[in-house]
Amino acid sequence: MIYTFLISIVFIAEVIIAIAIVNFLLRIDKEILAIDSNLAEMKPSISEISGLVRKISEQIQVLSEDYVEKIKNDSEELLLRRLSKILMGFLVLNLNFKIVKRIRKSKFTKTLVRGFNLLENMV
Repeated sequence: MIYTFLISIVFIAEVIIAIAIVNFLLRIDKEILAIDSNLAEMKPSISEISGLVRKISEQIQVLSEDYVEKIKNDSEELLLRRLSKILMGFLVLNLNFKIVKRIRKSKFTKTLVRGFNLLENMV
């Protein structure tokens, strides 16, 4: 008698646990169905967004190639401009030195220098 009483208590406990598990599974099933319906509603917009993202990435790839090419061209132009300025500076300096040497070697400047030296010696 006691064994039947204990067996019935264990059976009732198992039934209560089984009912709780079934209720939990039914609740999860309802949530999964709600998520599935939300995904079904969003699916067209997700595909549109992925298409837009694909197009945007293609445009970025094209624009980045153009940007890199422009930077290369600009850097080459900048380098050529700087080199031309440096070369012009050397050319101008070289011409200035040649002109200064010619002026120093000319008879007129030698005479002027002698005249100034003579005036300095007199004073």
